[in-house]
Amino acid sequence: MGLDIKCYPDGIYGENTYLIEDQATGFKAIIDPGYYGVDVKMDIQNNAYLKYVLLTHGHHDHFFEAKEYVEEYSSVRFAAPEKDVALIHSYPYPCPEPSMLLKEGDIITLGETEIRVIETPGHTGGGVCFATDREVFTGDTLFRLSVGRTDLPTGDWNTLVKSISEKLYTLDDELVVYPGHGAATTIGYEKRANPFV
Repeated sequence: MGLDIKCYPDGIYGENTYLIEDQATGFKAIIDPGYYGVDVKMDIQNNAYLKYVLLTHGHHDHFFEAKEYVEEYSSVRFAAPEKDVALIHSYPYPCPEPSMLLKEGDIITLGETEIRVIETPGHTGGGVCFATDREVFTGDTLFRLSVGRTDLPTGDWNTLVKSISEKLYTLDDELVVYPGHGAATTIGYEKRANPFV
């Protein structure tokens, strides 16, 4: 068993919103709620099965529709990186208060799937990635053959490179990387071919 994953690359600035579903239980979570549409709502189906809305970092294109999810699904828990809360509130876009603040080593249980929180600052000061035994959702930290920009508030290039090389590149080469923009890749491919790290 594992996860079923659907990607909606329709968010503001082409941001990837993911709907993940634990195959054993049907419990679901949204990762990076930048997009919300009829297609997502139909794929969620039963309101009671959506357990979490998870945010990788505090940029508004990734949380743009968080308020819609929290209002539509009353039992959902909105989880955001603890160190990016101030960044979230610096934007003039409404975002609900997180009911869970995420930090390194936290485990989110979605049915029979354990999702590990990995702090990967650099693109923002408090960004995180979400890893299982088969995949990692990297937000804007690591892309296919690219990396996140660091010229926005709280970004830092050296910190980003360190996060990728010392955190993400120590994961299994076979892990599928689901980034915040663009196509999926693998840890192994990025270690071999990514020109930025």
